[in-house]
Amino acid sequence: MEYGSKPRVAELIRNAEGGMKEHYMTLIKGLIDSGFDVIALCRLSKKDRNRLTKWGAIVVPFTIRSRISPIRSIFTILRLARLLRKYKADILHCHGFWAGFIGRIAALLARRPCIYTIHNFLPGNLGRWARRGAIWIEEMLSGITKSIIAVSGALKNHATLGLGIDPHKIRIIYNGIHLPEKIREDQDIKRMWGIDKGEKLVGTVARLIPAKGLDVLIDAVPMVLREFPDTKFMIVGDGPVKSALVAKASNLKCDKNIIFVGHSEYIWYYYRAFDIFVLPSLSEGLGIALLEAMAMGKPVIASDIGGIREIVKHNRNGYLVSPGNSRELANAILFYLENPYQADEYASIGRTEIMEKFPLETMINETSRVILEVIDKQYSGC
Repeated sequence: MEYGSKPRVAELIRNAEGGMKEHYMTLIKGLIDSGFDVIALCRLSKKDRNRLTKWGAIVVPFTIRSRISPIRSIFTILRLARLLRKYKADILHCHGFWAGFIGRIAALLARRPCIYTIHNFLPGNLGRWARRGAIWIEEMLSGITKSIIAVSGALKNHATLGLGIDPHKIRIIYNGIHLPEKIREDQDIKRMWGIDKGEKLVGTVARLIPAKGLDVLIDAVPMVLREFPDTKFMIVGDGPVKSALVAKASNLKCDKNIIFVGHSEYIWYYYRAFDIFVLPSLSEGLGIALLEAMAMGKPVIASDIGGIREIVKHNRNGYLVSPGNSRELANAILFYLENPYQADEYASIGRTEIMEKFPLETMINETSRVILEVIDKQYSGC
């Protein structure tokens, strides 16, 4: 290869939260540990940027707006092309639709190869013309994309059938997880939040946005409390619909049994505290929080949609419910509360399968292989 002693990859993401950001952060650390030079193009929090710098990444603040403005987009694309040349990137890796839109055009201008990871489905609330525009953009840009990664089989199907992308160009590389080596024993979440020993805790970890279906969970709470009045519910995360969710809980008169934790820097304490984990999403590319909860040995309930179907097998390692159906969700929670031994069996099977199928090392190694293959072809003239 002619590109120097270390391949240099630029990783581009908009100001994301949740699973996409965690994927971005862990991938960068893994690439650096594997011998890559990494340029992190992002507008993440100062704490996240400091972590990236500590790991050895070159962090370049870069903002991508979530709304398309033709003039602003042109300037953003030109700036990105200059940065790719300035930092001598061998390849650009874009995460998500907006980064993929800006990044792939900039990479073409900078004469750099580009790969693109699809993390989520197109939003269901897109208008007719916005959806058509997004599909047209993907059809056009996929032709100049050297390789496309989907984090689940469901997303690959969405890309091929819904966006018109050549299936031979798409590789499925599942998100990987890595459990912390040690979780401090003195961090007792139940005691911290005043939950008695005899009370069961049903929890979720999610960005508080409509797609996560947390309003469906809140609708299910009164149905559960009629049978098990001492059950507590915990929602870990923050986002734009938090005030609406708090108001909904108050209107249903179940707010005393629902704890809104807000954002937490260290979620593993909460996973450990949960007796049941719920992910009631209305749209989900894969679901890193679901992987993490299962890896922590928790019985899980999740919506039967998207990439979740590739993780949870109903009545084997978890419980699937119809998305948006609060009655089914309540019944699933009641099933676990009434059948603790069955819940433990599902949790045990789930933990074993997750640790075997979704190790972080596999995600990093497979992504590294895609990056190197594209760089090799670029410099060999293929």
